[in-house]
Amino acid sequence: MTRDYVYDQGFAQERARLAGMESLWDPGSQALLTEIGVSRGCSCLEVGAGGGSLVEWLIGRGATVMAIDIDTRFIEPLASDVVEVRRVDLRTDELPQARFDLVHARLVLEHLTERRQILDRLAAALRPGGWLVIEDYDWTCFGFEGDDPRLARVVEAINTYMQRAGYEPHYGRHIVSDIAAAGLSGVRGEGRARVIDSSSPGFDFFKLSFESLRGALVDAGLVSTEDAEAAAARFGEQSRLRTPLMMAGIGRRA
Repeated sequence: MTRDYVYDQGFAQERARLAGMESLWDPGSQALLTEIGVSRGCSCLEVGAGGGSLVEWLIGRGATVMAIDIDTRFIEPLASDVVEVRRVDLRTDELPQARFDLVHARLVLEHLTERRQILDRLAAALRPGGWLVIEDYDWTCFGFEGDDPRLARVVEAINTYMQRAGYEPHYGRHIVSDIAAAGLSGVRGEGRARVIDSSSPGFDFFKLSFESLRGALVDAGLVSTEDAEAAAARFGEQSRLRTPLMMAGIGRRA
C-alpha cells in the first residue's frame, strides 16, 4: 500500500473488485472518450490502468497506450507493440511531456493529497490539442435503500479511514474548476450515477471494497465488530444501493 491509497493490494479478490468497477463505469467512460474522438493513431496515457479494461478498449479503437499504475500485475500481460506498461507513482515519478492526444484518469486523483499539482503534470503531458479527461467520485448521494443506522456508521467509518490517508470523497465536484485552473480550454463536466442491486455485477465493487478494508476499520476503532458483521450480512442479502456520483471533467490543451 502507498501512503495515500488505502486499498490492500494483496487482497485476494482485488481483480474481482476492479472488475466490478469496470462493469459499472466503463460504458460511461467509453462514451466520453468516443465523444472527444479517440480513434486510430491516437497516443493515450491511461492513468491508474487497474485491471486494463480501458486499455484493451483503447487499443481496440486503434490507439497506442502508455498504461501506468502503482500496481501493474493486471496490465503487464497487455504489454505489446501498442501498449507500454510502466509502474509509476504519480507523486514522485516523472511523466513524458507534450506526448499524448489523450490523458485519462478514473478514481485516481481523489486518493492523492497532491492532486492539484499532479493534475498540472497530467495536463503538461498533453500535446497541443490533446484532451484531459478526469473522473472521480462525489459520495454525496451514496447509500443503501432503507434506514439502517449500522450501515450508515460503516459508510462513515470507511470515509473517515480513507480521509485520514488523504482521500477526498467529494473531489468529483472540484474537477472542473481544477482543470480550468490548469489552463485548459473548452472545459466542461458531467456526472452519472446508478441504482444497482445485489444481482448487478457492479455491486461486487462496493461489497469487495468493504471486505478489503473491513479488518483495518475494526483495528482502527472506527467501527465495531458487530456493525462490520451487520454490513457484511447486508451485502450478502438482496439489497439495493445508490452509487456515488461519478463526475467527469474534460478540457483541451491549446
